[in-house]
Amino acid sequence: MKLVHLAAGLLIPVLAHAAPTSSKPVHPKVKGTPKVLGLVTDPSLDRDSCGSAKFNDRVLWVCRDTQNWGPDGLPTFPLITSSASWTEYNSHGGPRLVTPAGADTAEYLMYGDNHNQSFYPLLYDECNETQSGQCGDLSRYALWPDSPPMVTMTNPDASVLAYTWVKKSHIMPDLSTLISDPATSLYRVNYVPYRDGPTGLPQVEIVNETFWGENEIPYGDYGNVVQDGTAYLYGQNSNGTIALAKVDPLNVEKKWMYEYWASGSWTSQQPASDDPSINIPSVTAGGQGTFYWSDTWQSFVWIGQHSQSVSADFYITTAPQPQGPWTEPVNFYSGVNGNYTLGGYTLQAHPSLTTPWGNDIYMTYTKTDVVDGQAIYSHPLIHVQWE
Repeated sequence: MKLVHLAAGLLIPVLAHAAPTSSKPVHPKVKGTPKVLGLVTDPSLDRDSCGSAKFNDRVLWVCRDTQNWGPDGLPTFPLITSSASWTEYNSHGGPRLVTPAGADTAEYLMYGDNHNQSFYPLLYDECNETQSGQCGDLSRYALWPDSPPMVTMTNPDASVLAYTWVKKSHIMPDLSTLISDPATSLYRVNYVPYRDGPTGLPQVEIVNETFWGENEIPYGDYGNVVQDGTAYLYGQNSNGTIALAKVDPLNVEKKWMYEYWASGSWTSQQPASDDPSINIPSVTAGGQGTFYWSDTWQSFVWIGQHSQSVSADFYITTAPQPQGPWTEPVNFYSGVNGNYTLGGYTLQAHPSLTTPWGNDIYMTYTKTDVVDGQAIYSHPLIHVQWE
């Protein structure tokens, strides 16, 4: 066991484990019919694209563009580029759903005060005069997290340290990007219960605005897994290359401590993003999703969206090691799309809601419907059981 000091003087135990040794591929099959349990929602906010992470006995959700609801039931401005909330577990360790009086749809309720501030703070060179990152030329810095915070440390006092990589995406109103492969910022997410209180959110600080530079693979942004004392970090560039790095969770902020998968082995030399030897075959279906480790299968798992899709078609692939070999991605569930052009996207799995001994997974996606000319977001919560 290692001990690490935080700035506050607290000691955090970090257990060392042996590396995974499984070598057999797993081909999951759905048991029965997946169930739509209800909606993940904050009744006061309209939110886009949410992911989750387990923080002790609660779940922290981080979402992209967020707006308050107006008295007419439609979202209002200003827009916030990211927000966060808590949800609770039930007595069995799953999501605690409630059905409001007179409603026919159950809800998994989010709560927590965002103070109308972006959860991942915008910096001075990101048009931070507004919390949307809107610039004077109508361009915008859309700091949209692709993955939830990666938890690296938990203290006996229930304080939690986590990290998130977010690309410095600079976009135009038509969503086109001004820089195809922008730099990537590293944020530190620090939750201290006695400081933040029962409804307060973790505090977020910038570690390095350009942890990964322009035209570098944004390792950690596309997905990440902490398993057996190692943080595995996946990055995807604009050409669709998906590459892998690893680092001790205690050294996330130290770029010189990273290793990279290239030419079939680990190297301390950061490879170029156009190096063909870094691409990992079948590691995903190419779209956004979630990486996690399954104790039941003794495998790494990815669940998410096909790169060419804007529909709620969920794919899965597994591997005995983080670098593979990964099984061919398979479409195992399709949800109901909204009536907007982008009817279903940001497909996410939520291992934060699944008990370690369970043979199941919870999933969400962003369903977008047009109401009175405006795009409205909702997040169906789906429960899948495996054979």
